[in-house]
Amino acid sequence: MNQVPLFSSGRELGNLIVASNIVECAWTRILELQRDQTALPCPVRHFEVYNPSPTCTIVAFVSSPGQGDLVPSPLFDFLRTEEYKSVSINRAALTLFTSLHDSLSELKTQLTEIEGQLIITGHSLGGSVASLFTLWLLDGNSLKPKCRPFCITFGSPLIGDFGLQHSIWNSLFLHVVSNQDPVPGLFLPSGRSPPTSSHSQTTGYKPFGTYLLCSELGCACFDYPDLILGLLKVISSEVAGGSQDVDYGGILRNLKERAICKGLPQVGERFADPFSAGIIMELETIGFNQTKLLQHNIDINTVIRKMEAEARNLTQQNKASDAKKLNEIKRDMTQLELYKKNSKVLNMGYYDCFKNQGSKRDIHVEQFRVNLTGYWEGMVAQVQRKPHKEGATFRTRWLYAGMVYRRMVEPLDIAAFYKDCTKKDYINNGRSLHYKLLQQWYEEDVKPTPGDKLDSKKQKVSGILTEDSCFWAHVEEAILSCELLKSENCTLEQGKSSWDNLVKFEEYVMEQIGKYAVSPEIFLEKSSFMKWWGLYEGYIDTRSNSHSSPLITFMKNCHYTEYR
Repeated sequence: MNQVPLFSSGRELGNLIVASNIVECAWTRILELQRDQTALPCPVRHFEVYNPSPTCTIVAFVSSPGQGDLVPSPLFDFLRTEEYKSVSINRAALTLFTSLHDSLSELKTQLTEIEGQLIITGHSLGGSVASLFTLWLLDGNSLKPKCRPFCITFGSPLIGDFGLQHSIWNSLFLHVVSNQDPVPGLFLPSGRSPPTSSHSQTTGYKPFGTYLLCSELGCACFDYPDLILGLLKVISSEVAGGSQDVDYGGILRNLKERAICKGLPQVGERFADPFSAGIIMELETIGFNQTKLLQHNIDINTVIRKMEAEARNLTQQNKASDAKKLNEIKRDMTQLELYKKNSKVLNMGYYDCFKNQGSKRDIHVEQFRVNLTGYWEGMVAQVQRKPHKEGATFRTRWLYAGMVYRRMVEPLDIAAFYKDCTKKDYINNGRSLHYKLLQQWYEEDVKPTPGDKLDSKKQKVSGILTEDSCFWAHVEEAILSCELLKSENCTLEQGKSSWDNLVKFEEYVMEQIGKYAVSPEIFLEKSSFMKWWGLYEGYIDTRSNSHSSPLITFMKNCHYTEYR
């Protein structure tokens, strides 16, 4: 099937940005603050608030670049995700931000009252602090609904690591960089040095947000982190030691005059693929031809292929609407409910039907399991990529659905695990992380209510799912313990351990029964639980010393028939 061609609009977007007044207005405020600083005695003020119009507020930061490594900070712990458990910030930027903390706290409170456009901007290290302040404003979302901050930096060095790169607020940051400014790549290794290991791809400084890269020839926007990082390395190595006093005002005026798209027809002739042609055109516009990039170990064709693959994946994901996907998930869950109901006819329950794979119907269920697992693994991955507060809000909406999915589908995973007779200990050796997280989040966020009476649960018990989604894993381990005890090769130590496990299993099962937390289908004649009971009952009847427990009494007096 022919693929729809992709196009790169980086030049058009860049021209649109510079043609607007927002970027130029932000730079004007920075110049005003810089002039005020030179006129004032120490200590200087590193930021100022401007109101160029009744509907626009600009907060400008300025400071000279500083050296520094990456360090963690409790102030930005809210950026942590399940996937990236730490976020490190440039020491110089963090030190300056911390020194201004009291003043910025007052400003943050004042900004909660404004309406209209809010621009946070800064130059050099001031741009780094502007980025940190913008992130800090976004935490908790205390601003008015129509006052979403937008951050514009000029010649700002990178401020964070891989964790910051995956911030969900990337679209709110625009970084303006000249190809003659060494400061943005200040903390990067030489552009001529290729990565030495895969570890280097996830450590050290990483770009985030959109970059507007500028040259005398024109400008272009990029948001692909690997390409941005490579270009910053090239700039840093080629202009290192040069002047850091880049005239961004002159650059913006020049670009505004060139805002009419003229194109580079010779590029289009060399490439049949419009996406590749667009990227090459944009790079040549800002002074990066393929020869120069290769000199710095950047194979632009490889980078473009990765960019195109990611763009196509995103396009394909967007084609499947959420509504359609949810309908498919509901359909698969309905099919499993029907499978569970029909399995009772065979007197063994859906867990054992799936484990035994006795009919074509059981094989069809495998596809439902795969579909549902793929969907929920994706949902959990989305939560892991969000900052903790955002993730908590996101997952609360899905807690109940995730709980039902886990209780319905995880038993099928357990059945598939123990179908292989060589496998043991599913909970530690086979359980998927997404099940663990769904259970953890549910237990953290859902508290039992006083009205959740046992009598009410008893009335509904006939249709419930077993609450512990790992119940059947405990059953399978109990069966293995019984088989080991009956084995002639069982050592004294193994026997003691197996017996202790069985005693604990008895207590666990009776606790679940007492809470009406298990489905009645566990007592069906051909279920694995009843298989365990047959093995265990035979073993305890042959023991010289009698053993009694509430579970044994419950089972031997057939109270479980009343439970059903």
